Amino acid sequence: MPAAADNKHIVVVGGGIIGCSTAYHLLQSGMKKVTLLEANETGSATTSAGAGFVSHWSAGMFPVGEEGLRLQQYGLDFYRMLHELGTEIGYRPNGTLIMALTPQGREDFVNPVLNSPYAPKEMQDLNAGQIGEKMGGLIDPAKVHSGAYNPHGIQLDTKLALGALVKEIERLGGIVRNRTRVRKIHDAGGKITLETGGETIEADGVVVAAGAWNNEILAGLDWHLPLLRVLATRVVTDNRGLPSTLPTVQCRELRLWLRETFGAIMWGTGSHYTPLHRLEETELEPGQPHNGELMQSMVDHQMARLQEVFPPLRGSKIASWAQGVPCYTPDLGLMVGHVPGHANVVVVGGDNETGVSHGPGLGRLATEILLDAPRFVDPRRFRIERYAREVFPTEQDVEAAMPAWSTREGSVRFSAAAE
Repeated sequence: MPAAADNKHIVVVGGGIIGCSTAYHLLQSGMKKVTLLEANETGSATTSAGAGFVSHWSAGMFPVGEEGLRLQQYGLDFYRMLHELGTEIGYRPNGTLIMALTPQGREDFVNPVLNSPYAPKEMQDLNAGQIGEKMGGLIDPAKVHSGAYNPHGIQLDTKLALGALVKEIERLGGIVRNRTRVRKIHDAGGKITLETGGETIEADGVVVAAGAWNNEILAGLDWHLPLLRVLATRVVTDNRGLPSTLPTVQCRELRLWLRETFGAIMWGTGSHYTPLHRLEETELEPGQPHNGELMQSMVDHQMARLQEVFPPLRGSKIASWAQGVPCYTPDLGLMVGHVPGHANVVVVGGDNETGVSHGPGLGRLATEILLDAPRFVDPRRFRIERYAREVFPTEQDVEAAMPAWSTREGSVRFSAAAE
């Protein structure tokens, strides 16, 4: 951005955690006129359908290195700050448990976390008995082997957190416009124009943080990100009387994440995450999908096995469920940077189902890139142009590239069996 950037009009497209974080950081940087455009209602799409836990995923989980670790730590600090403002966001600093059911599971999934150079020094190696004691009846210790416990992990209610963040944006003078869907962006080399359903909005700079809708918006700039949109489901049970002191759980043998939420259990399994191109819902309307068949399939196929390990699930009923569309990249790396050839347009995305963890840091980094300010994290690992534009022309091409990555890394993100 040119000198005296604080007098410019900056538009952020997308009202999820990354877009809201970007708007917040723009205002904190001194920008006077920041407008956040959301196609539906802020917090109504993928972010609020998320698991809502944050931890040090660079430690043996996701290939985002030290730069990713700094984003994760920034997220931990950011949500603590948001919690300390006094609004209820479901903040629980209870830690994160990476759990193995078998000796092989420990070898494949727990040891890489314990032995990672990015593991905090407070990481704990727990046996089955210690897991049973720490989890207060949520887990049957006879059904598990061991785990890695990170006491720094947190959880939060993503919808409540976004509501609190939007209030901060408005308090700082930002303009939040819901039900304003950006259809296309044009860059004439100076001013940027954004076409909505009924008007044209002019801006000096734009940050596109629209998640599953990023490529739809970028079409006017003749750019396409290699994103695989995946329909993910999470379920919340009825109240099981669980305390609010329990760590969140990841069990990669079950491809499961699970946590307590206001006495109930929230859970989801990657085995029923389904690439959108395999479904009929390839044209996404703003908000959340509502594929009841996929939700029921997840419950029918997973519940009996989960009840063996997690006794409070026995006799539980579904109180609510939600679906979001996280976007995966071929190398499971994040993306943030200028749209190539467009100096005043930054795009951020490719969350790989870690948008809540990385969103606050990505919003700050997108702000620093747009304003050409010093970067608190080196963004080169996340640069957009690391992918040649023509290499992944379709979502099928992105998906086809992912098994090769999974084989190298010894993990699988989701299964074709979910069709």
